[in-house]
Amino acid sequence: MHARSGRRLLAMVGPYLWSAAAVITAAGIGLALTSQVRLPNVSMVFLLAVLFSAARFGIWPALVSSGLSFLAYNFFFIEPLHSFGVTEPHELLALFVLLAVAVLTSTIAGHAREQARRAAEREVASRRLYKFARRLSALADPQSVVDHAAIQAHGDLRCPCMILLSEGGGLVVSAAWPPKDQLDPEALAAASLALTRGEATGRGTAHCPTVPWLFLPLRTPEGAVGVIGAALSDDVLDPEARTLFETVAELTATALERARLGQEITAARTTAETERVRNTLLASVSHDFRTPLASILGASTSLIEYGARLPEPARRDLLVQVKDEAEHLDGMVKNLLAMTRLEAGALELNRDWIDLQEMFDRAVAMVRRRGAPQAFRVVVEAGLPFVWADPNLLDQALANLVGNAIQHTGADAHIILEAKREAGMVVLSVTDDGPGIAPDVLPHIFGKFVRASRLGGDAGEGTGLGLAIVKGIVEAHDGTVAAASPVAGRRGTRIEIRLPLPKEDP
Repeated sequence: MHARSGRRLLAMVGPYLWSAAAVITAAGIGLALTSQVRLPNVSMVFLLAVLFSAARFGIWPALVSSGLSFLAYNFFFIEPLHSFGVTEPHELLALFVLLAVAVLTSTIAGHAREQARRAAEREVASRRLYKFARRLSALADPQSVVDHAAIQAHGDLRCPCMILLSEGGGLVVSAAWPPKDQLDPEALAAASLALTRGEATGRGTAHCPTVPWLFLPLRTPEGAVGVIGAALSDDVLDPEARTLFETVAELTATALERARLGQEITAARTTAETERVRNTLLASVSHDFRTPLASILGASTSLIEYGARLPEPARRDLLVQVKDEAEHLDGMVKNLLAMTRLEAGALELNRDWIDLQEMFDRAVAMVRRRGAPQAFRVVVEAGLPFVWADPNLLDQALANLVGNAIQHTGADAHIILEAKREAGMVVLSVTDDGPGIAPDVLPHIFGKFVRASRLGGDAGEGTGLGLAIVKGIVEAHDGTVAAASPVAGRRGTRIEIRLPLPKEDP
């Protein structure tokens, strides 16, 4: 504590001591010069001391230096020497001219130094405001905006600063630096008055001048959204500091308005996207479910009304049709449920060891039972280890890939199911020699509701969720999925799933 007080006292007295030392040095130089040669203008040496004090320490040390120069010049260089008396009128005139020139010079130089200091401070403040504005422009969260603003105001004014935002009909402390979470009732009343009036309140204003805070409203086109306050000492802010504080308030209000508009735009986009997905889903369900339901209703009606009169092969065909269409519906419902679970983050993995050869054979057998006319080939690398994954989910992902290939290729197409090891991963791929995927559609095929009619090939039926579900299932297993088209001869599509092989037993 004593050391800090000593440094403060030295900072206050130091400039005057240096000014006195400059005058003593000037007197010594003058005496040394006059001892060698008679100089009529030795007073110029003292002006150098005054200029030094004015340029280095400001106007008041320079004025002290002027007075000391006046006395030293009189004592050492005006007859009679070593006294403060003056016998010759012209010497008296020279002495007072020195004093006038010294005072004028110190005043001019001191003002120039002060202006240079203020210009430097304004430059620093402008640079800080520019950086502050750039930081605010990158913030989209209102809380981040007020946090940065409180720190900026504290750094500019060197006093505690606080931002209160309007919430629930009152003001709530949203940010403060140094951290503080409440105001005394008198200060809070002044802050509320600044919000309702849209004017500055507190110390240095006409409203609540006894409150040791200065509050400025954060005005936006929609009205004041809050206030920013600075806890002042006994003095009010000087005009430059007040202007700086007002600029911080304006930038903060603008950033808060931009953040609010950004949140409204995001909310509007989310609502629009939700509505679009809902409408698409309803349209997809109503369209895609209509055909299999119509087939089931038609076949079951025929069986009910004409079952006894129909030959056995016809009845069996109708029953097979009902079964196939019901399985088709079941697959679409499973996809819808899977997408719902994926988006809700509720997909749970029940892992087990999976033999890829058996899984591929099972997928091919299933599509053949449903009458798929394409030619299938299964290729599994010899010695390929089992995969640690959820069997049901991986079966669904593979079924979606094979179903996608069936829908988008002709009856004479060839579909290859392949599994191999590659760089610590197991690669599962489904390749067809169909018409392929248009280049502009290829990047989007794993999106929701990308329908078969957009992908080329036969139109096919489906909700447009198959590949999106494949992507979700694979990523839940820490894998990746990618598509390539064409694969050979400007035709064909290959979709690859890459799953990590376990490094040790689970």
